[in-house]
Amino acid sequence: MRRDLSYFLIISLIGLFVIFSSTMSKSPILPLFAKSLMSSDSEMQYIGYVIAASTVSGILVSAVAGRLSDIYGRNKLLLISIIIFITAPFLYFLATNIWILMLIRFYHGFSTAIFVPVAMAAIAESYPEQKGERISTFSSITYVGRFLAPLTGGAILYVTNYYYYGVYFVCGFSAMIGVLFNLFLYRTRQHQTNLKQKAEKNTLLLKEFFKGFRYVISHKKILLTSVVQASQYFAYGIVEAYIVLYAKSLNYEVWLIGLIPAILILLLIFIKPIMGNLSDKIGRRTIILVGLIIGGIGTLFIPYIISPFWLIVDLCGFGIGMAMVTSSTTAYVSDLSRKEDCGAAIGVLSTIMDIGQTIGPILSGYILVIFSYWGIFSMVGIVLLITTIIFLLL
Repeated sequence: MRRDLSYFLIISLIGLFVIFSSTMSKSPILPLFAKSLMSSDSEMQYIGYVIAASTVSGILVSAVAGRLSDIYGRNKLLLISIIIFITAPFLYFLATNIWILMLIRFYHGFSTAIFVPVAMAAIAESYPEQKGERISTFSSITYVGRFLAPLTGGAILYVTNYYYYGVYFVCGFSAMIGVLFNLFLYRTRQHQTNLKQKAEKNTLLLKEFFKGFRYVISHKKILLTSVVQASQYFAYGIVEAYIVLYAKSLNYEVWLIGLIPAILILLLIFIKPIMGNLSDKIGRRTIILVGLIIGGIGTLFIPYIISPFWLIVDLCGFGIGMAMVTSSTTAYVSDLSRKEDCGAAIGVLSTIMDIGQTIGPILSGYILVIFSYWGIFSMVGIVLLITTIIFLLL
């Protein structure tokens, strides 16, 4: 049953503030904070592990959270994620070395790992005829938070002369605002109706829990689309983290270092809804293929660019390509799945995506030591172009 627009707006506003909080905890602060905790440059390869720690959580819990939301209802899982969003930022005050920082990132990762697939499943379920547009619009609203986060974090670091804990205090305050919007989620008529319907089948039997997984993992198109999503986030995880260090190696000002990833996010905000609407009309596959090609070619040029202007222009190309891919993959998986298994399907998509996003920064840490930034960004471009060929052929 189609829910009122108010439900969509409330979930989107929650997403705006909690994703703002989550993103500011890592961009641009995380690689810089991690480096400040290192005793020597010989530990640089561990930055990849710090960045990947939060995505490991996604591998463990995204699919489970999606399936639990199919059975128990979406909003219960959303509430659990928001509790983690609130508590995690204040744990960074305890980070005295890089290993403690990894543990905190691992815990923090459960928040988005639960929230994103469950929220997208709720939207796909509520707006079946507009799922591409609605999911992309939701994603763009959360990307407003992703856009403002590095700008805000960079500004705080600049004003406070790299006082990292000031950034994490603001992260915690932003998550609290998300909690206030979550209270309205339980007052919507549609939500109460949905809970009543869910209560009738709320017995969690083991065979029922795994029933959706068996269907999803046996569906080749769902798995292939998930691999495409993983490749895109493999690329994004690397670009988001190492473009900051690359810019710092070129002696860019700290405010400019924060601006560069923010511009990438700004593109996603405006392009994703357009591409999502277009995919509803002409199909998902073409949009995905073109996006992979644009992103792959654009990334290959990054290590040859020194000028801030041309680096931003190149990142715009990468951002457009990513917007095309990610606006279509989730909706495509939802199209392919059965209604009762939508959460499980999107959860599996998120899990495989997190595998890609986890492997990327870890592998890049070693690539950086051996081949410098040329090796990192060349690897990203090649992976995206190979994924294009695989998706086209299979």
